[in-house]
Amino acid sequence: MKLKLKRFGRKSMKLFRHFVKKVYRKAVLQNAFSRTVRKFAKMEAGLATNRILRAWGKELMRRPRVKLAAASILTLILLMVFSAQGASALKDKEADIKINGKAVLVAEKNVDKNVDQAEIVASISPKISPFDYKYPVSDGSITQGFGAYHRAVDIATSFGSSIRPIGSGIVVFAGRVADGKGNIVIIDHGDGLETIYAHMDKIGVGAGNMVNGNSILGTVGMTGHTTGPHVHLEVYDHGVAINPSSVLPD
Repeated sequence: MKLKLKRFGRKSMKLFRHFVKKVYRKAVLQNAFSRTVRKFAKMEAGLATNRILRAWGKELMRRPRVKLAAASILTLILLMVFSAQGASALKDKEADIKINGKAVLVAEKNVDKNVDQAEIVASISPKISPFDYKYPVSDGSITQGFGAYHRAVDIATSFGSSIRPIGSGIVVFAGRVADGKGNIVIIDHGDGLETIYAHMDKIGVGAGNMVNGNSILGTVGMTGHTTGPHVHLEVYDHGVAINPSSVLPD
C-alpha cells in the first residue's frame, strides 16, 4: 500500500512539474512576443520597415524555393508595368507606324453608326456557252464514250459525211498528226475552251479561219488509228479534257 502511494506521488509530481514547465514556456513566449511588438512600436516607421525587410531577406536566403517564387512574382509585375507603358507609347504613335514605307491604318473598336457606309453593288450574269447543242455530224451515234483511257467520244457515221464545229471559234490548227489521230482540226472557242475533231478524210479549213456552227471543217474519214469511219471529238477547258457529252444532245 505504501509503495502504491509512493508511486502515485511521484507521478503526480512529474505531471505537476510538466504542467508548470508548459505554462512557464507559454508565458515566456508571450512575453517575448509582447516585448518584440513593443520594441517595434517604439521604433520609427522607417527603421522598423528596414528591420522587417532585412528579416524577410534572411528568410528568403535560407529558403531557395521561396526566393525563386518571390523573384518570379517580381519579374511578372515588372513585365506588366513595362507592357502597359509600351502600349501607351504606341497608342500615341499609331499614325506614324509604317510597314514597307506605307502607313498602317488601325481600326477603331467603336464605329459611328451615323457615318455613311460604302455600298458595294455587283451583278451576276450567266456565262454564255459558245457551243451549240448538236452533233458535229448530221446523222451519227456515239459508239464509244468518255472514260479514263478515252478522253473523248467517238461518233460513227457514213464515210465522207460533212463535219461541222459544235460552236463558233477560230481554227488554230488544221493538218495531220502522228499520234494516231490522223487528220485533225483544232478550234479555239475563247475563254479557255477548245475542241478537236480527228480521223478526218479531207480538211476544208486552215489555221486562222473563223468558223461557226454552219461551217464545214471537212469530211469523215479513217485516217490514223481507226477501225471505221467516225469523228473523234475532244473538248478541253483550260487544258483539261472534259466529257463532250455534256455539250452534246442526249
